[in-house]
Formats: sequence, structure tokens, C-alpha cells
Amino acid sequence: MKELPLRPGLMVEGNSDSRYLEALIRKQLAALVEHSDRHVEVYSCDTSPDVWTNKSAADVLAEAKSLARDCDLLFVHCDWDAADKAHDYVAHLRQWAESEKRAGEPVALVPVLMTESWMLADKAALAAVVPGLDISRYPYGSPADVEKRVTPPEKGKGKGKVKLGPKQVWDQLLGRNAHSVLQDDADILVQHTDLNVLDKVPSYRAWREATEEALRPRYL
Repeated sequence: MKELPLRPGLMVEGNSDSRYLEALIRKQLAALVEHSDRHVEVYSCDTSPDVWTNKSAADVLAEAKSLARDCDLLFVHCDWDAADKAHDYVAHLRQWAESEKRAGEPVALVPVLMTESWMLADKAALAAVVPGLDISRYPYGSPADVEKRVTPPEKGKGKGKVKLGPKQVWDQLLGRNAHSVLQDDADILVQHTDLNVLDKVPSYRAWREATEEALRPRYL
């Protein structure tokens, strides 16, 4: 059977998000096409090294269009506080693609609250990547809770007014190792992450469903 290439592209909000999202996109795409009756080969993400989605709209759209011409899917990443921007870019790109001979299908990728939220969803993966991690300090009761600001366990007594966002949870859990896992070991974290656990996070599930829809009918 002839190979059907699937080349994803990715526009990220910031350089720190790139390594994790590139690895995650490839893993999720591979899982989605695993049972396809076509022989789909998932390639690594093409990314923009210099233009991020927090730049000017003109720069973002120009770079996104350049990427889209060489991709089958183009993921446009913004964090939750800029979700409208991601969806506006996708709408613009979809309209633009109608008059193009070749252009990848755009898909918004919007974690709630931020990319680090998804990275925190699978505590077993964190424990595998960080030997000796004190998992008792993990503050989430379920994967979906990573979309909320939380009170850390040791602050749970008394008034409990302290609320931590994902980056603060990273620092609390990992201390000096936080930067290493966020950057250098992000792809290793993806290797250990159970996609079924991530799918319990509403914003991740929404992205996965949008991606699955974008793959039809050509790849699924």
C-alpha cells in the first residue's frame, strides 16, 4: 500500500512551548491514524523558529501561510487568555486556503490555562521522568483539575487562600528540576504520557476532537 504522508505544522505562542507540543502532536496524530485503512506516515512538525503567535497579526499570518503551503495540518497555539486570537487566525487561514492550490487545514490548539497545564495532567508520567519526585505534593484530584488554580496540599489547612497556577505548581513539585523538565525533557515527558489520561482534560479533548475531524476524510 502506498504511503500517505501526514505533515503537521505548528505555530507556538512562545519558544518554551515548542518541544513539548511538537512531540505531543506527533504522538496524538500517530494514535489517531493507527487504525486507519490507509498507510499513514506521520512526520515531525514543521515550526516557525522566529515568529510566534504573540507577535503582530500581520507577521503571524504571513508565517502561518508560508508554513501551511508545506503542511497537511497547521496547529495554531495560544494559551487560554488569547484563545480568541487563535480562533480568529484559524478562521482567516481557512478562508485564505479556499483560493490556494495547497494549504494545510488549520486547527486551534488552546490549553486551559496554559501548555504547562497539559504537562501536569499525568502524574504517573511526571513520576517516571523525575525519579524521587514527592508525588504527595501533587495538588490535583483529577486530570481535569489542571485547568484550575489550586491550593497546594501543605496550604490546605486554615483559610486556604493561596492559589497556584501551573507554573507555580511546577516550581513547587520540581524545584530546581522544573526548568529541565519543561525544556530539555519535554519530549521524554510526552513519551511517558498516557493520552487517555490527557483526554480527561477538557481543553485537550476539544483539541483532539478538532484534530480528528480535520483528518477526515483523507486520513481516517
